[in-house]
Amino acid sequence: MESCPSKLPFAKDEAVCNCPGPAVATPPEQALNRPPPHRTFGVTQSSSSNQHLPKDFSIEPITPVTIPSFRRIISLLLPIRYPDKFFAESVSNVTPSSLARVALWHERPRPAKRKREEVVEDPETRLVTSKCVDSTLPGAAPSTVVGGIQCRHEQLPFHPSQLAQSQRPEQPAKGPKDYCYIQTLAVLSPYRSKGLATALLDTIITTLCVEKVYEGVVSIYAHVWEANEEALEWYVKRGFQAGEVVQGYYRRLKPAGARIVWRDLRVEDYIRSQAGNGSLAMDA
Repeated sequence: MESCPSKLPFAKDEAVCNCPGPAVATPPEQALNRPPPHRTFGVTQSSSSNQHLPKDFSIEPITPVTIPSFRRIISLLLPIRYPDKFFAESVSNVTPSSLARVALWHERPRPAKRKREEVVEDPETRLVTSKCVDSTLPGAAPSTVVGGIQCRHEQLPFHPSQLAQSQRPEQPAKGPKDYCYIQTLAVLSPYRSKGLATALLDTIITTLCVEKVYEGVVSIYAHVWEANEEALEWYVKRGFQAGEVVQGYYRRLKPAGARIVWRDLRVEDYIRSQAGNGSLAMDA
């Protein structure tokens, strides 16, 4: 996952780059190289991260309804422009096994004044007439996309910690293993410090632990721009390890290196996920 460098001139009142409230991404040519959608096996996943969110927020799979807002957030926060195919794949799987999620803010319902017709009888003339009067009725509560995450299920011949050229083994292990790669993670700045970024990550880890299609996944990893200390600290606080720098990973940034961060799935992740209590932290 490429980390959107926080030093780039994005509008601070609208969005924030990287963690907390992270914005991270993979170049389009890498993002499109993902396996075809997998079939879900009907495992019902409890929305454990939603249990720890503030009352007016939820984490949901990306759908055709929310994809336009998700796309605008990614375009605002990240210096990379993604093709239509990348976002089409965001909604290729809207089942509980989806690795593409959005954070939604549900505005509280407000009373709405609407016109209604009322029949009135004049006490003197006994004439019956009708007129429109204001009536306070329950209003609809809109939902707003305020962040999102998109990952891909992939196979590698070696552990992500060995992606740097200096760390690659001369003889890769026999047979590739399954990993989860974080392609994009972004949260708008007004909604930072509410646990949304962590909840998005929690949801992905829970999905990896409870969905049979991902039962071979052993680790989750990302790329972080080597100059982005804030993003690196965010991942380390959530149990990720920082590895070597992949030199020349970014074409348009100076320095151009990306540090690998990874987190192996643990026994406690499976226990927490099965119990519906998958939470890493709640400060970002």
